[in-house]
Amino acid sequence: MPRDFSAQEQSKIPATLSMPRFATYLVACGNNVEAALRLYGWNARVSSAFLFPLHLFEICIRNAVANAATATYSPTWPWAPTFERSLPDYRHFNPRRELVKVRQRHEIPQSTGKVIADLKFAFWVSMFTGRHDRRLWRPYIKIEFPNAPAGMQIEQIRARIYAVADEVRQLRNRIAHHEPIFRQDLIASYEAIEEIIGYRCADTLAWMRRAEAVTTLLLVGP
Repeated sequence: MPRDFSAQEQSKIPATLSMPRFATYLVACGNNVEAALRLYGWNARVSSAFLFPLHLFEICIRNAVANAATATYSPTWPWAPTFERSLPDYRHFNPRRELVKVRQRHEIPQSTGKVIADLKFAFWVSMFTGRHDRRLWRPYIKIEFPNAPAGMQIEQIRARIYAVADEVRQLRNRIAHHEPIFRQDLIASYEAIEEIIGYRCADTLAWMRRAEAVTTLLLVGP
């Protein structure tokens, strides 16, 4: 079998990537440099392929939150004092501070759409904690996620969305920082993304399935 990489490439590419970064792949491949380079490239291609499902997932859940917040607090919900007070004031990621910081950039004129676009993904994940059940999810979760299994209770639907969203957030962060994802159960992660998008819109799910490249790459392997 011909070599995938020349001797020079096997020397120069790992040095360019940095040996500490490349070491993760080298260890996983039993110190076989060519296999580690193939794994690195595959990891990068899978990461890239995940961007489309991650994009649809984030848009789906943030629009569901925005719709429920609009119905509960008004179309200018980012400026509603009752909405601001409903947010937790955590020490690490602080949804209340995040909202105030983002909305200040869009106050004149008040642009809810621009606030929605600028809020961090972690903000939207935090909106699926139990503290929002009474105001947002008991009235609206089955409207915003009409295809959730009929046997699931409202709190179960919300908790499942939160669990998947938090897992997706971590995967998204690793991809954004060019970290290894090959050790993760990527099939399970992709299937979880499908599940929640399917809760919201079967047509969007069908479109994603037609267009995505993740499953092919996972099937082929490095």
